[in-house]
Amino acid sequence: MSEDLDALILRVRDLPHDRAVAEVDAFFGSLPAETARALAESRPEQVGPLEGAPPELRYRANHLILVAAHQRLHALVESRDATLAQRRRLATLTAMLQPAGKRLDVDADGNRVAVDVPRQFLLVDPEGQGRMIEVQGDLRKARNIAVLVPGMNNDLERVRSQSVRTKEIGEEAGPGTAMVVWLGYHAPLGLTEGRSTESSRAAAPLLCRFQEGLAVVSAPDAKVTLIGNSYGAQVVGRAMLEGARAHRYLLTGSPGVDPGITSAAQMTPPGTELFAVARSRGDYVSYAEQHGPDPASFPDVVRIETDNPQVQITGHVSYFDKNSESMTNVGRIVRGDLDAVTLAARTTPEEETRLLGTSWSGPLRTLGQSKAAVPISKAFDGLAALRTVASTPSRKTVLEGARRARTQEGPER
Repeated sequence: MSEDLDALILRVRDLPHDRAVAEVDAFFGSLPAETARALAESRPEQVGPLEGAPPELRYRANHLILVAAHQRLHALVESRDATLAQRRRLATLTAMLQPAGKRLDVDADGNRVAVDVPRQFLLVDPEGQGRMIEVQGDLRKARNIAVLVPGMNNDLERVRSQSVRTKEIGEEAGPGTAMVVWLGYHAPLGLTEGRSTESSRAAAPLLCRFQEGLAVVSAPDAKVTLIGNSYGAQVVGRAMLEGARAHRYLLTGSPGVDPGITSAAQMTPPGTELFAVARSRGDYVSYAEQHGPDPASFPDVVRIETDNPQVQITGHVSYFDKNSESMTNVGRIVRGDLDAVTLAARTTPEEETRLLGTSWSGPLRTLGQSKAAVPISKAFDGLAALRTVASTPSRKTVLEGARRARTQEGPER
């Protein structure tokens, strides 16, 4: 059976995404349940990231990958051979092994007991800067599914905040929603890398295949919303140009998609229910237009309101703030309540950034696209690197956290 899996992976590698995931789905559908599970447990590195494979098998395979990496790094830390980066990574993997919560179950004697609910990963890549795809909820039964693609400075150490964000989006959208954090690519780390489209160009086909895989494992009537935030909007935009499958698309704080893309019609795949964007007042990333015209300025796009009388959104990092009109609109889009989405006025960056009668968006755009931006970006990235080293946990702290994680893992998590 392992040979059949190897042949399958080789065969689908260069197939169109829809055909590839259909073949993977058919392969696992033809296997007895015990055989499929045994394959996931004996070949986790192959089954874990395989789009189109049953999510339950991928959760199991990626858990095994996570546990193996955790044990390997724990041994290095105990032997005092671990680097600072390896100590940080062990702390990260320890946190990833913590349960997502509790649920009630019935034990062998018929007693109701609280059991851990493990986190669900469709991808765990513990090497280098790391990658992961996490699911919150039930992909098989969800009526609405939202996939959040985060932006730059998200590696395995820092993506935890995105898991919190998706949980809050799911709560805003309401019952019947499943959420996905898609860090299935190597996001740019720092402004220097963020000035390039190298990461987004590599990510786009990966996201397209993930979306096709999602379609074969979710309910036939499930609606999927693809959300790109900051540099993640660049990723989603490029994936849209390659035909990424979803029903609704939302870009927030976009740095632009491509210099040649100036309208929604140029990038919206057939069958799209909604293509919406958000730009708050003072969002310097959107104003700089590092990678092309800001989609919020497209003449044929739906621009959602971000402000309400209680919460005023400004800058680049507040689109998902609780109780904001921006977050309320995100929830409406995810659950399909499209008639309730409130629209923003079509103001220009120049109108949004007037200070003492002068707009600062134009000069910012000029600076962001000039040669002077390169040394400024490198200086900023150097300071950020120093802060990362200063925040590395001690050996004692890392080992204590790892000890607690090992006592909770259990054979089936």
